[in-house]
Amino acid sequence: MPISFADPAIQQCPFPAYDAIRGEQPVYLDPLTGNYVLTRYGDVRKALLNHKALRNRTGLNTTRESSVMEEVARLYAEKGWLPLDTLVSNDLPEHRTYRTLVDKVFTTARVAAMEPRISEIIAGLLDDMAGMAEVDFLDAFAIRLPMYFIAEQLGIEKADMADFKLWSDVSVESVSPLITPEREIEIANHLIDMQNYLARVIDRVRETPEDTLLSHLANTETDGHLLDKRGLLGVLHQLLIAGNETTTTTLASGMKLLIDQPALADELHAHPERVPAFVEEVLRTMAPVQTLFRKAAESVEIGGVTIPAGAIVEVRYGAANRDPEQFACPADIDLSRERATSHLTFGAGIHLCIGNQLARGELRLAFEALIRRFRNFRLSRGEAGVEWVTSYIAFGPTKLWLAFDPR
Repeated sequence: MPISFADPAIQQCPFPAYDAIRGEQPVYLDPLTGNYVLTRYGDVRKALLNHKALRNRTGLNTTRESSVMEEVARLYAEKGWLPLDTLVSNDLPEHRTYRTLVDKVFTTARVAAMEPRISEIIAGLLDDMAGMAEVDFLDAFAIRLPMYFIAEQLGIEKADMADFKLWSDVSVESVSPLITPEREIEIANHLIDMQNYLARVIDRVRETPEDTLLSHLANTETDGHLLDKRGLLGVLHQLLIAGNETTTTTLASGMKLLIDQPALADELHAHPERVPAFVEEVLRTMAPVQTLFRKAAESVEIGGVTIPAGAIVEVRYGAANRDPEQFACPADIDLSRERATSHLTFGAGIHLCIGNQLARGELRLAFEALIRRFRNFRLSRGEAGVEWVTSYIAFGPTKLWLAFDPR
């Protein structure tokens, strides 16, 4: 049976499929989606840098091409704001305007200044976990840490966290090439609710500025003016996804690795300076976003295969990160690996993930605290207590029942 990444079983563990096609057909035409799938590190990296021939406006993201696109556009126009391509789904030269604004706000100094608050959130969550016989690590920690932090930065109240999580989940789902027209309309209505919520916060912080990401973005000029509300909502929507879902799944994947390899947790406890290397290896081997998409603006040759204009190309980060031509023993966690940060989990080139410094900081602080506070991480319900996401895009556990001992 031909391999397809639309197969739910493959989505839950795509790595054998990557290995199978990387050696035989590294530029692989998926028989169900019709997408050209790139699995070699070199091909994926070149594709990410070739923004002339391979465009980010694909018809799968903000401006989705579908049978209900007119109905969706009407809903946004009547009840919210028409979605606008800003960062992930945009191309030059328009992309530069939005990227410049975000780069002004997401400075290294500002991200570093966020770490004390991140540590406070971590400490509170670990206090809550400490007295429990077992926890679902996703619910108790991995979802809450990035969600609480980015929600604060976007001006979302704690009472509205359930809505925030819903908006985040459907945002990831909306990029899938497999969603039905009916679900597309449902998602649009959820995201319109998000737009109206954030629009009220924008109005508030423009009247009374705060020390939050949203306030700085709303009150920082680019090209001599403030972004209008539609453009700002597009940027904030990207930040909601980048600052939340991917960190959650990486935390859960990292914890599963510590459970499977107890000696690794012991080594990190004895040598906490190696935690950053562990974070990079988790990001590499268990990329939370396994693939994103490009659209061929013209006929382009990749790996000896001619991809026709108009075709959708998948840049499979998860496959590139385990390419044995780039990383020796690619499935192994190697804390002394050279060029450990050269993985493609955060992309490359002009679309390098804007939140990569924040994500790395959250992950480092989280694993340092977990290992310092607890030991003997173990599955409390066996493998039956671990569930994996079924998603075309995302990868990682959605349930992880574990127990641990205090140090």
